[in-house]
Amino acid sequence: MKITNLIAEKLRTSIKNTGCASLVVSGGSSPLKIFNELSNINLEWSNVKITLVDDRLVDAKNTNSNQNLIHKHLLKNKAKNSVFFPLTKKLLSENFFKIPFDICLLGMGEDGHFASLFPNMINDFDAFSLKAKHKIIKTSPNGDPLLPRITMNLSLILNSNIIILLVKGEKKEAVLKKALNEKKYPIHYLLKNRKENLFIEIINS
Repeated sequence: MKITNLIAEKLRTSIKNTGCASLVVSGGSSPLKIFNELSNINLEWSNVKITLVDDRLVDAKNTNSNQNLIHKHLLKNKAKNSVFFPLTKKLLSENFFKIPFDICLLGMGEDGHFASLFPNMINDFDAFSLKAKHKIIKTSPNGDPLLPRITMNLSLILNSNIIILLVKGEKKEAVLKKALNEKKYPIHYLLKNRKENLFIEIINS
């Protein structure tokens, strides 16, 4: 099933069964086509709650902001009626976002990071341990551009009914294969601990 259709059908089913749906998305270039397609789908968007799995700690209008990116590519057309929540620690403490998440849409970097969970954080209990409480954590500067970030931890990401991992390009596909067995890649810990309802989409263009 096409990823866009999978997301739309899951959201529709959740709205029908519970009255609302939750969608967690990543930034980057990998999901842009899916965002644009989703924004044109007929859906009860006013009953869909959307947030980010991670973001850079910059102004929301900054070009490096994931919030800025999804406003341009997802929260438009028919999807402009969805309910967007910026990623902050209050997302969990105020209990206004639907958890477990219906869908978590992730990308992956060439170093095997996902969300803002990077190789230098693998031994961080709060970030990677399955025994850690569900948390939204702030990080030191990481990635490109080198900026401090805010991210969901692994245990919170795993609390999703469906996880979709987008892997764009041959380099990332090669990293994904290595990460099945190599613990130095952050994505290893997602693959190792998620066996059901994990969809991996290889994007070649």
